[in-house]
Amino acid sequence: MSVSAEALLISALINGGAVGEEVAYGISPTDFDGWQDEYNWLVNYVSTYGCQPTAEIFKFKFGGFPLVAHHDIRSAADMVHNQSSKRRLNTAISEAVDLSHLGDVEAAYEVLTQAKPRRAAAKPRRLLTDASHLDSWDHERFAVELPYRTLQRATGGIRAGNLWYLAARPGQGKSAHLASISKQAVKDGNRVLFYSLEMNEEEVRARFHASLASDLGYPKITLNALRDRQVDRAMYRKFIGELKERMEAWGGGLDVHTPADGPVSPSVVATRCSEYELTVIDYVGLMTADGGGMAIDDWRVMAKISNSLKTIALAQTDARLLCAAQINREGETGSAPPKVRNLAQSDALGQDGDVVVTMRSQKDVATNFSLEKNRHGPSGVHFHTTFDPNTGTYTECSADYAETLVIDAEARDGDQTPRTLRVVKSKDEL
Repeated sequence: MSVSAEALLISALINGGAVGEEVAYGISPTDFDGWQDEYNWLVNYVSTYGCQPTAEIFKFKFGGFPLVAHHDIRSAADMVHNQSSKRRLNTAISEAVDLSHLGDVEAAYEVLTQAKPRRAAAKPRRLLTDASHLDSWDHERFAVELPYRTLQRATGGIRAGNLWYLAARPGQGKSAHLASISKQAVKDGNRVLFYSLEMNEEEVRARFHASLASDLGYPKITLNALRDRQVDRAMYRKFIGELKERMEAWGGGLDVHTPADGPVSPSVVATRCSEYELTVIDYVGLMTADGGGMAIDDWRVMAKISNSLKTIALAQTDARLLCAAQINREGETGSAPPKVRNLAQSDALGQDGDVVVTMRSQKDVATNFSLEKNRHGPSGVHFHTTFDPNTGTYTECSADYAETLVIDAEARDGDQTPRTLRVVKSKDEL
């Protein structure tokens, strides 16, 4: 039997002996429709007798009420607010249409703005004198480690409560590096949720498979070979079977949401991110706001989405958000990575992000990164990586080695004989 949100809230108040606590979450009699008499009776009972009504007394009074074993007041209050908001919005829309027909557009707009949805307000806590956090004092909250050593040293990894932005102009390799970071997180035993908003299912699968194949010893499984269907089916099947075994051994996992799975708004992210150690969004400009509107169309919508993502990161106990963002045309000039001010559509991204990393591709063979903002550590840190999306290989290297890769790429473009590359595996080995 389906139970309404109002019935769940009343059940939680009775089961917990907590009539009155719902007021802290913004609940009032006007939020009730189907069970308003029952709720008013509870409030009057506490006011009259100064104690909580028992379940037996309530059932004697309201024998037909569907009392269930629910105790979470806040979740039920949120659902009641949602139902109440729907009713108020429907009424407001009807009134606004009538006012609009009468030519009173301003009044119609005012009616709609007054129907703004409400949520259950957080219950205030005595944070300074609550010692419950000491129960887990010896268990330090871990950070998702990064595959690039310089960035890992400067930030300590992606920590719980963090919102990160990786920003670049289109076609600079944002998706490739997000996949690289996600892959490392999975190999470290983390569960990763990857929202791909500009690649279809086949493209996402090929990108990750090519990257993981190079790690598992399958050099023939490359991005180009997968796109062209030039990979032997038997070998590909063997690789997928081995990958499944490896992921089980690593203890992590990667779940993917593609455009075919529907639009992504902050509320969609909030629903799932607590189940994962890392949530990746590629990219925020293609998200939709909870109230409607595309981020890419309006900087105000983008600002609202960014603020919502920051709220989600802070509110969820173990949430870590890593998002790709675009750089505006002003950030296209020069050879150095763009600045925070070059973030497209909204200054809010720079304000909300705990870490903002910008990047610029160098002849599609290397990437130049800049740690532009680091809320809890040093900023202005630069580093370079190799860039080979065909095999999914992105290894940190020195600036000199990156420059050598670029020079040789330019030589190849000009049909000149490239110089022999100077082998430097990483910045730490210089």
